[in-house]
Amino acid sequence: MPFRRIDIHAHLNFAAYEADRDEVVARSLDSGTAFINVGTQRDTSKASVDVASKYDKGVYAIVGLHPVHTSASFHDKEELGEGGQEFSSRGEEFNPVVYREFLKHPKVVGIGECGLDYYRSEPAAAEKQKRAFLSQIELANESGKPLMLHIREAYRDALDILKAHSRVAGDVHFFAGTTSEARAFLDLGYTLSFTGVITFARQYEELVEYIPLDMIQAETDCPFVSPVPNRGKRNEPSFVSHTIEKIAQIKKLPLAVVEDALLANAKRIFGIDLG
Repeated sequence: MPFRRIDIHAHLNFAAYEADRDEVVARSLDSGTAFINVGTQRDTSKASVDVASKYDKGVYAIVGLHPVHTSASFHDKEELGEGGQEFSSRGEEFNPVVYREFLKHPKVVGIGECGLDYYRSEPAAAEKQKRAFLSQIELANESGKPLMLHIREAYRDALDILKAHSRVAGDVHFFAGTTSEARAFLDLGYTLSFTGVITFARQYEELVEYIPLDMIQAETDCPFVSPVPNRGKRNEPSFVSHTIEKIAQIKKLPLAVVEDALLANAKRIFGIDLG
């Protein structure tokens, strides 16, 4: 089956899929949905590469260090705790040697998710995040790989850093800023992606309408934020179809036109060959 859509930000590398990962991947590929697993630290980045390496086409990886993993922090069992249990991160120092090795794999199409997350963040933690962010930007510049950005309550600082240091494009995952902030990222060549939240939260509609079709992308951020009609269930890549349908509805465009455009956007930003 040819690929009709792509989920550009999934986490099938997380423990939430330990029991049935192969079945979830099969549902995605059988539905014509490709996807990119995104790392959040060293272990989940390695896992994203391991999953992608099992499939010839349709499954890709992004590797990097999430800003919240730069300091000691608590994470729920959905991520990659031992045995799928809740765990506390000791805080990872970004090591470009380790991630440079991951980048050698042909299915790795970007660096991230990296960026800044100021939600409940202390000043010392913010400084660690900035150092890790800069290191990953440097690696992206060196490799020519795009960035997968995680930004929360820190859009202005992230923009300042990108303007000063980045020479690559990428995507702003789970965008929730203003239209003026959106414009600033668009001017830098970054696409903006949306999750299933747009299927039940109307405050995103102005943003989706505002962003040009050739600069928007769709994602699940699975296992989190399942779209209508699957709210309350574990999310998975095939559910991205509901987000794409909502984008088409908001933009008042035929679904096939939006599917083609979003697939082209992902191919352009991440250099993916889907045949």
